[in-house]
Amino acid sequence: MSFSSKVLSIEKQGQVGIVWLDREAKYNALSTELWSAIPHALNALCEDGEIGAIILAGRGKHFCAGIDLVEDGLSEHKNAKARSKAEANIQQLANTQKFQGAITSIADCALPVIAVVQGFCLGAGVDLITACDIRIASVCSVFSVRETRLGLVADVGTLQRLPKILNAGHVAELAYTGKDIKADRAEKIGLVNDVYESAEATMAAGMVLANEIAANSPMAVRGTKFILRKSENMTDEQSLMLNGMFTMMTSLQSNDLQEGIKAFAERRAPKFTGS
Repeated sequence: MSFSSKVLSIEKQGQVGIVWLDREAKYNALSTELWSAIPHALNALCEDGEIGAIILAGRGKHFCAGIDLVEDGLSEHKNAKARSKAEANIQQLANTQKFQGAITSIADCALPVIAVVQGFCLGAGVDLITACDIRIASVCSVFSVRETRLGLVADVGTLQRLPKILNAGHVAELAYTGKDIKADRAEKIGLVNDVYESAEATMAAGMVLANEIAANSPMAVRGTKFILRKSENMTDEQSLMLNGMFTMMTSLQSNDLQEGIKAFAERRAPKFTGS
């Protein structure tokens, strides 16, 4: 598991991998260096055959205060070397697409990703958590699709993924107003699964949940996420066909299935190998 970054770190606790946003002094605001490191961190954990689930968390009191507008910038000088406005626009689009790709790498990660949120989860922080499979939060958490309050249109994933999590009215309210909502409202509308009394309790709950996932067959868990992701843009008929073919070629032929059946019959915990 080879990975190194000054602004993002990874940790392994048994079968659980943790990706830490590591800019505590900046409330884990996303600089180019930070968001660019996310796909590499996820790849490092996925390549470790012992990891069965991943937690995404932020160091310090806040999960993520959004994009670092000071360092990364949306300033008029960012593409100053461009020879024309058209070239500057092309450069800006390319940068946006790279940012979008970094967020999408979370959604596309082969392993389930659990967002553990405390404190601020603003703007690009919401982009991060909507790309995760599961979200939990501490009672101190504050969420905001902040872009409209800055004069921006959110453009790296929230407007695409939030409608798959919340109903249209809640999406519209959050996206149009840019308002802050607390953890209890986030739980009520379904943005997060559960709310806990402290950041420490939230991380502990995240570890329990991640270990529950990692205790299952690695092949079955990865396959289940694959089908869920691919089915998002399929008809039920297409998804069922893919599901049937995938299962026939993988889990139905696996040693894990045989072990699961044997363990059930013997009334013991299974020992899955991912094969």
